[in-house]
Amino acid sequence: MPEVTRALYGAYRLARLDKAGMAYFEISAEGFWKSFFAAVIVAPLYVLFLLLHYQAGDISAPFVRYISVEAISYVITWVLFPLVMAGLTKFLRCEAKFIAYIVAYNWASVWQNAFYLPIQILIAAGVLSAEAGSSIGIAVLMAVLFYIWFITRTALEVTASTAAAIVVIDLLLTVLVNGFALSMM
Repeated sequence: MPEVTRALYGAYRLARLDKAGMAYFEISAEGFWKSFFAAVIVAPLYVLFLLLHYQAGDISAPFVRYISVEAISYVITWVLFPLVMAGLTKFLRCEAKFIAYIVAYNWASVWQNAFYLPIQILIAAGVLSAEAGSSIGIAVLMAVLFYIWFITRTALEVTASTAAAIVVIDLLLTVLVNGFALSMM
């Protein structure tokens, strides 16, 4: 697992706004596919969140349906954005940077979820009130969006406004997938 450690260290360096973090990723077709292992790393924390959320009684759907819809939503979320970016990077004429971007983006997701999901878990478990959790969650979300913006700007070598637009597209896709999943329950 040294390559996972190396990639997570690169994502950590990017979180510290150090562009040299990009040097820690395997920027190749193989590295691209390996970066989706980040979804496996995040999954246990996400499953814990789902279980606590269900146990809190906020979900009226049967358990199997809830878990099935959320599992499908999880996979779609990990696949949809890279697919959209494959076309968008061609349109923006930065397709040569696509693999580097997705590799960094995927590994950065581990850190994003390591900070964001525990807050959601504490809310679902009743440790944090919804109000306190929302305040903290918004602050973490803002930091995550800035982190994604920095990675986008750094890896794709695009303008600040283009990076911001890509972050908005990413956010909208996530909201769309989550909204569709919610409607399925």
